[in-house]
Amino acid sequence: MSNENQVSISSAKNIIKNIDTSKYYLVLIYRHLNWSFYKINDIQEISNIKEENKIIDDFKNYFDKALLITHGKYWEDWILQSILELEKIPYCGCRVLSSALCMDKWVFKTFLQWHNLNQTKFISLDTKLLSKKELETTIENIKKDFEFPIYIKPCNSGSSVGISRIASFYEIQDAIDSASKHDSKIIIEQWLKIPQEIEVAILWNDKLIISKPWELVLSKEFYDYDDKYNLNEAKVNIPANLTDIQIQEIQDMALKVYKLCDCRGFARIDFFVSNSKIYLNEINTLPWFTDISMFPILMNHMWISFQELISHIIELWY
Repeated sequence: MSNENQVSISSAKNIIKNIDTSKYYLVLIYRHLNWSFYKINDIQEISNIKEENKIIDDFKNYFDKALLITHGKYWEDWILQSILELEKIPYCGCRVLSSALCMDKWVFKTFLQWHNLNQTKFISLDTKLLSKKELETTIENIKKDFEFPIYIKPCNSGSSVGISRIASFYEIQDAIDSASKHDSKIIIEQWLKIPQEIEVAILWNDKLIISKPWELVLSKEFYDYDDKYNLNEAKVNIPANLTDIQIQEIQDMALKVYKLCDCRGFARIDFFVSNSKIYLNEINTLPWFTDISMFPILMNHMWISFQELISHIIELWY
């Protein structure tokens, strides 16, 4: 149901292709756009779902553990995790609380403020709770308090869906309207001058594995959905073009926020670096596993193959 439906399917295909079938018997469960769960034998069946495959009883009758390959609102946030906990099914990755905390940009950034972790300037609003006059006042305040350009984003979405980079006051209302198609809760963030986009992967098995930071070198100023999944024009520097001191600071900050948010198993943590200053951006509690996704690529640079990575994550079930 999320706007990252196709990304989830691409990630699942990669998992299916790479999982160690000598160790695990794979059961495929698909959540259809009609909100029902179906057991399928092959991922191609999602284009022709059969009603007899609909799951109408407990999950525990179908599988022992769950490896979640779901991205975006409804399933990366906390809902699927809570369903599995109600049915007492062990699953991989973050629990309900950390999944919800890290998915909602408003709540996450407010939480970071209390722990004095550096991030870009932001404000939040809920279009459902504001009257027309209150919204107009908020827009006027944005004009006073921010320097353009700015970013306007839905709070509970990913893959750059619904995000606008705007360069003038006159674009604010259209950007808010665009973001609110995906979530009534909106976040406004200050643009940083020529930022480096930095990501770090964490895998916490019997020991901590934290990757070297990598840098995404963009072909344009805003990394949108097409850039991520269709155009593939962005370049990657591994390791990132950073000083040793910056690398250590980013890894330390990544580990700190991972613990603060009570993350489990694995996560990808994103940063910006601008004018030599490091800004924490977000945590992805269910990072993508497509052919071009950076979490498995970063782990591969730590000498962990895709197949080994999947096995490690499965072994981290709770």
